Amino acid sequence: MELSGNDVLKSLRVIRWDVAANTYGNNHATLIGLLVEWWVSLEPGTHRAVESGPTHGRFPRGLGGEKCDAVFCENYTAVGVLEVEGLRIGRTIEKIGKFLDSKLDDLKTLRFAVALLYPATPLRGRGCERNLIPCWDEKVRLLVEGVSRKHCGKPIIVVTLDKVYERQVEGIRRRTEYYQSKLKLVRGFVYEGGKEVASDTLWPSRV
Repeated sequence: MELSGNDVLKSLRVIRWDVAANTYGNNHATLIGLLVEWWVSLEPGTHRAVESGPTHGRFPRGLGGEKCDAVFCENYTAVGVLEVEGLRIGRTIEKIGKFLDSKLDDLKTLRFAVALLYPATPLRGRGCERNLIPCWDEKVRLLVEGVSRKHCGKPIIVVTLDKVYERQVEGIRRRTEYYQSKLKLVRGFVYEGGKEVASDTLWPSRV
């Protein structure tokens, strides 16, 4: 099944983003699960996933190798790499480049990457101005453009989650500020050859 970057972007609309919207705190594992479910559900007969993914080099983690969150496969051939990150975003974008650069036989077949970025602590501001630091800014965009420029023909799909801080919450969400952010918007961008070639609002649905 051949998927262009734009095909991947459009198909991401079917993800159950409402599940993410109703999961509070650090929903890192939930987000990985939603992306893996999305990929396998596109073609259940042939799509597979490896989770947590392998390293991009021959060295184990901590000795020059870094793991990804998952690898999307067609049967047992790796075709896409997934990274989900909220804190070390710059490092994560660089890591995607290392995966797309990998000389390992079982990773040389990678054709695209998905980076799902979400805002995490720390919060900033006071009172009604208190909010999370955005995960998507000019610095991150330039990093994505740079990695994309080096890997023409291998689209990088960036998914960004915008969250808002809710001061008035109830029940267990009052336990810590960590639980007081809520998903507001999910956007997607496709980068090819160092340029943004497509974008879309993935949630809430515009239909």
